[in-house]
Amino acid sequence: MRARMKYLRRLISFVAVKMVLFTAISAIIVCAFYIAFNLGNAYILVGEGMEKRAAVALTRENATDLNGYFTGSFLNSDPVLEYAFSDASPYLPYNITGYEYDISIESLKVWPWGDEIVCIVIEHMEDIKGTVKAAYASEISGAPAPWASGRYELRLKKQSDNGQWKISSIRQDANYKDTGDA
Repeated sequence: MRARMKYLRRLISFVAVKMVLFTAISAIIVCAFYIAFNLGNAYILVGEGMEKRAAVALTRENATDLNGYFTGSFLNSDPVLEYAFSDASPYLPYNITGYEYDISIESLKVWPWGDEIVCIVIEHMEDIKGTVKAAYASEISGAPAPWASGRYELRLKKQSDNGQWKISSIRQDANYKDTGDA
């Protein structure tokens, strides 16, 4: 009887250890999946969203497209867009026909259980091309003003109503000096 109990104890111990290992490995796989899924979403959202924001600031067109990338509260208080849609915008007198846009992601912090992603990016825009609008032909000449490149901390929030990620804040690094290397 003792021998049977000994074997039964070993069998239960063996099964318990295997179940714990299986559960731990499964948890790691699930966490890795969610991290990869959120990273992929963040890369696409940041790249496309920031480029769309710059395009809207340059052209004043398709501003409603930004709702798919940014929260409404951010869009209502974004200084870049406020300036772009003001009469002081340096791009108002131009029909922008082309530009070279580049954004590089320096860091991305995401947790599988979190509802916020923090991302550090460097944005560059060069070779802004455009023609002067007829209404401004007598006042303006030359090429459009250059875009101010910068390093930004972006915060992405998961929306509680639909689970979609959106950029909720952009904070510029005032100490960043563009070297043109990126």
